[in-house]
Amino acid sequence: MNNAKEIIILYIRFKIKKGKKDEFKELLSSNIDRMEHEPAFISAILSDDVDNSDEITLYEIWKGTKESWLKEELPKPYREKYESKLVDLIEERIISYLSPTKEWKTDFTK
Repeated sequence: MNNAKEIIILYIRFKIKKGKKDEFKELLSSNIDRMEHEPAFISAILSDDVDNSDEITLYEIWKGTKESWLKEELPKPYREKYESKLVDLIEERIISYLSPTKEWKTDFTK
């Protein structure tokens, strides 16, 4: 483990189907509204790609490890509706699990 506080970051890149961006953002926002109440949740940032209007990035920060996130957070019941609707809204989803090693103006690794 390279961070003392066990923080896992999910960096998720979505390629949205044409004409589905608003519907996708509504679904995603609803999901984040639920997950922000989880004890392990720290924060999330949703960003539009300024060079690709059909791409969105979600940056989630959680307490724990990749393994604990997959075991404890992914199976939550509210995620089922979200996951089942994604197939109609996105062309691609790329998930990277990151472990912070240094940061500025935060103290995740200290």
